[in-house]
This record gives sequence, structure tokens and C-alpha cells, in this order.
Amino acid sequence: LSALVPIVLTVAARSTGYRWAATAVAGFYTLFNIGLVLILPLFPAEPKLGPVYQHVAHFIPEAFPILLIVPAFALDLLWKRYNASTASGGRVWRFSLVSAAVFLVVLLAVEWPFANFLMSPAARNRFFGAAYFWYGLPPTSYLARGLFFPSNPAAFWPGILLAFLVAALAFRFGASRGEWLRTIKR
Repeated sequence: LSALVPIVLTVAARSTGYRWAATAVAGFYTLFNIGLVLILPLFPAEPKLGPVYQHVAHFIPEAFPILLIVPAFALDLLWKRYNASTASGGRVWRFSLVSAAVFLVVLLAVEWPFANFLMSPAARNRFFGAAYFWYGLPPTSYLARGLFFPSNPAAFWPGILLAFLVAALAFRFGASRGEWLRTIKR
């Protein structure tokens, strides 16, 4: 997420100049994927390849979308206060570092508890779609049992640091591409 999402959100915000561009892009992503979760199971389907571990009688949608709309909203609020279009040189790097920190903190604060909810039996309904498993998922898998993969706590903080650095580079790249798109005249 730290590699691609910041580029898309920053390019949308910098190239359009629209005040809530990042929120609009994340909102479209969220609504489109919720629509897929709600609509695809209405169509009958059955697996034609084996092995079939899960009973499937309809199309299986992707998982419920990641809550990118919340960090996008936080970034729009940050960018509203910080006029990034006037940033140059070291200010663009500061913009990128602060944006990366806000993005990661807000995403972790929102998605972590939401992921716990999605793994619970309460999310196994039609709206959240956590009950839809693809036919090749063994019943003994972590996902089918509603469990997270075992994690290595020692790798958490180095992973967060790496995600922060990648997000900062992605925000910097997105800012440069957004400014370049802004200069294109028809």
C-alpha cells in the first residue's frame, strides 16, 4: 500500500488542484469495491476446476475494500493547510515525509481494528462479504478458520520503517508527476 496508493492520491491532488481529490479517488475505490461485494454474489456460478474445498454457488467478490478513504481524508486536510503547490526543494521532501507519516499512522489506526472485525463472525454477512471464500481455499487455512497468519513481532517495526520510507518516496514521486501533469496544456 505504501508504494502505489500515495502515488495515486498525490497525482490526483496535485494535477487536478481539486481540494478533496484524494478523498474523491479513495471514495470511488471504496464505493466501486463495495458495489462488487454486493452485486457479484447475485449471479450464479460454480467451479469447474478442482480441487474444490468450499461450496460455491455464485460469483465470489474480492474482499471488502481497505479503508483508504480515511487516510485520504486526513491527507486532504493536511494538504489544505500546507500549500504543496508552492513547495520546492527541501519543502517537497518535508511534504513527502509528513504525508507519509500521516498516511501510515491513520491507515494503521483505522485498518488494524477493522481487520480484526473482518476476521470475526460478525463480518460474515452480505455487506462485508467475509463469508465468501474462493473454492480452492482449504477449510484448514487460517482465513477459513477466521485467524490471522502468525506474525513475527520483531519484524513489525522494521517493516513499518520500510513502509514509511517507501511511502515518502512514493509521495515525492507522486508530487513530481502531479506537477508535471499540471503543466500539460491541450
